[in-house]
Amino acid sequence: MNSKSHQRKEIEDLCISLGADPLLVQGAGGNISWKEDETLWIKASGTWLSDAIEKDIFIPTDLPQIKNAVNSGNFNASPLVTSNSTLRPSIETLLHALMPQRVVVHLHAIDILSYLVREDCEINFKNILPENLNYAMVKYCKPGANLAKNVFGKIKLDSEINIVFLMNHGLVIGGDSAFEVQEILDGLIKKLAPEITFKTLAESIDVNKNHDLIKYLERYGYAPVSSPKFHYLATNLDLSDLVESKWALFPDHVVFLGAKALIGNSEILKDFLEESKNIRPPFIFCKHVGTFQYKNVTRAQVDQLNCFYDVAIRQKDKSKIIGLSDKDIDELVDWDAEKYRLSITK
Repeated sequence: MNSKSHQRKEIEDLCISLGADPLLVQGAGGNISWKEDETLWIKASGTWLSDAIEKDIFIPTDLPQIKNAVNSGNFNASPLVTSNSTLRPSIETLLHALMPQRVVVHLHAIDILSYLVREDCEINFKNILPENLNYAMVKYCKPGANLAKNVFGKIKLDSEINIVFLMNHGLVIGGDSAFEVQEILDGLIKKLAPEITFKTLAESIDVNKNHDLIKYLERYGYAPVSSPKFHYLATNLDLSDLVESKWALFPDHVVFLGAKALIGNSEILKDFLEESKNIRPPFIFCKHVGTFQYKNVTRAQVDQLNCFYDVAIRQKDKSKIIGLSDKDIDELVDWDAEKYRLSITK
């Protein structure tokens, strides 16, 4: 086996390991790249890390071309694909290229996201993480060119940075090998894993007792969620408040689940469904009753709701949570790059 094939095998094994853990990767989220001579191999937009072995999810791009663009300040440059693949390279290709390490991983790790949605995140990290850890914090900005530009600014100040925390988004880890990246990630999770606050969510929720409501919602294509824990997002006061007031926490959540949640009592939900002819959110939340999913809900959408739930149950003080602004949301909803990713992701 030559060095290049061994290198790719290492990456594929890491992809399978990361992609199998919903606390690290949700749906087509997350990304990985590696550099071979003058090629940057990167996961294609809309593909799943968990498919790394079964499908050809990596695209070769011209590394010198991307670096030249970055160094000249052209963060809107389109990466040059050096194969005949019909897939598009990741939105974050420039971000991966500007990191100096050979292997770069971008994840939406739940335990870390739980801090990154809070205004006291940086203070908490300073108190928890070792002083010799070489990381940078980047405030939320639109993925793609804006994000690459902001991360580049941090890297220029300190080329030794190998961890970048992205507020309301995720983290980026760079290393010389897949093993090194995994080791760094494991160390961060061990240090940062927060306590799950909502330990009392063990009571049984019998949503099926609401026969009339269920029959009514069935007319519009809705049924009780397949994952029982999602009912807590409608029945638990603290969690339903987060659904109502802090819905838009991360880019992927907005792209796959919409800018706002449809939540309220049964009459509010009925009024919406009757008045809106074609708008059918993937999930609707009936307060004090339960959560319902649309008939064509995708696996990616379920994964994103899982992400929201897992972050929500790790919050001690919801007053510290910061969501995306209306401007941030509008940029995501109207973005062609995300429309493409949404169109090919199931």
